[in-house]
Amino acid sequence: MSERIERSERKHRSRSERSDKSQKSQKKDSTQKSEENKFTIPEEMKMENIPKENLSPFEEGTDFVVLMQKMKQILQNKDTDWTFHLAVINYLRRLLKFEIDIFNQFLYGLKLYPKLIGLINSIRSTLAKNALILVNEIFEEYVPEYDEKKNKAPVINFIKAIIPMLIMKANCNQSFIRTEANSCLDNLIKNMKYGDTLVFLIQAMNVKKNQDIELAYNLAVKLCNNLTKEYLGELPLFNDLMKACANIYDLKKDIYVKKIIVLIKLIKDKITEEEFNSKLEKLQKKERDIIKKALDPNVNNKPRNKNSTSSEFQSFLKISKDKVKNKPIKMKRNATASVLVVRNRTESSAKKNKV
Repeated sequence: MSERIERSERKHRSRSERSDKSQKSQKKDSTQKSEENKFTIPEEMKMENIPKENLSPFEEGTDFVVLMQKMKQILQNKDTDWTFHLAVINYLRRLLKFEIDIFNQFLYGLKLYPKLIGLINSIRSTLAKNALILVNEIFEEYVPEYDEKKNKAPVINFIKAIIPMLIMKANCNQSFIRTEANSCLDNLIKNMKYGDTLVFLIQAMNVKKNQDIELAYNLAVKLCNNLTKEYLGELPLFNDLMKACANIYDLKKDIYVKKIIVLIKLIKDKITEEEFNSKLEKLQKKERDIIKKALDPNVNNKPRNKNSTSSEFQSFLKISKDKVKNKPIKMKRNATASVLVVRNRTESSAKKNKV
């Protein structure tokens, strides 16, 4: 009996403990939700497409630590109402304009920029457009040059992550999204003149859509023309650029070949041929051989026409076309032959009947 009583008491304790845990978790969730709801949104923060000059500074005594925590919670919660996300975008625009250090700490220090990029791809076009407005203002800000060897600015990771999204949106069907994305890319080329930006644009050519490839290539050419020869000649950057060009060239598709050759020649013309060749010899064998092949005038690097293919396939197509041309003729002959046979049979049967 005593053993049964002890067992029942244990079960009762475990059940009560579990219920207590569930109640605590529910309370925790409710408190989190209530705290989120405490993050009240002023009416002006709900507005769309606020002009930059109309953004107001923060009030004195603003607790930026609490503000950053609330914004982080909102960005990490997918189920949050979309108006909260719009408010976060407007808060970030204010931070960028009036509190640049806090902005950098929030977006880059906490590594929350992937969440911002996710808003650009939102099904709500309002969120997507306002997120692009924020990105455009980020690229409008002057960012000083940095040492490629030592000091990697935090904005570089953001640029790498966002370039494919911007190129995709710059060729999308919605005109207002397309306009904002192209404006972002223009400011990217104008103000974010880093060697890494050029590397990322070359890498962005590895996509399926021809219009996206063309856009990434044109942006890469513009940026390459804006960069100085001393900058492009730095060894770590030179290696990264040649590796990126070799990887795209090695895809062995007509659409890439001519474009990569132009980019390599642009970089080569920026520095002396002797310096270019000496740096080229320091590359790994695979990349070095590909770059030399691309620059070799004896190699047929001219891309074929859009509809052209190998000679074997061309002959196959010719034979197929001849067959298609001859097929209806054969059918006509067969048809006429069958008609003649039918006529002969009817004529012979008619003669028999007369007889």
